[in-house]
Amino acid sequence: MAKGDLPFLDRLAQLPAVRVTEILAVLQGLERPNLDPVVGPLFGTDDEGDPAVNPLVPAVLQQFQSKEDLTCYAALLEGLTGIWNAAVRSAVVARLRAAGLPQDDLLLRLQALSPTLGFASEEDREWAREWLADPFTQDALLVQQCIVRVLLALRGMAEVRAQSLIEDSGR
Repeated sequence: MAKGDLPFLDRLAQLPAVRVTEILAVLQGLERPNLDPVVGPLFGTDDEGDPAVNPLVPAVLQQFQSKEDLTCYAALLEGLTGIWNAAVRSAVVARLRAAGLPQDDLLLRLQALSPTLGFASEEDREWAREWLADPFTQDALLVQQCIVRVLLALRGMAEVRAQSLIEDSGR
């Protein structure tokens, strides 16, 4: 199998590790971040025309800074996993409700189905109740945070890939 034939995540995993704490330097190095094709949608202007940033960006960057050993690849996988779990939760709940499962039994059934859906853990009971009260809002915010995480992680990893491409072409 040629290197280009490897699945995308396998190719990304072969890149040198980039710590998520380095993403801030990447962002600061962008002259006009709003024109970047990957992270540009996270930046814009406010009503007065001043530069503005999506409020989730500082929150995600703060999470990144609290995990100094976290790599961009791991952050990418965390983001994709969060989106996947939200999608599966939505599909499962839709099917259970369509089958007529009473609301009172929904949480119990979700807890029994899969520990990765986020309902099985004892410490997440309050989150599960909040989620059941308004699953759309709970997962929509999670998915938005995960998308920001994925975009920032990909942008950080792209810097490493760009450097390797430039070095390879100079040989």
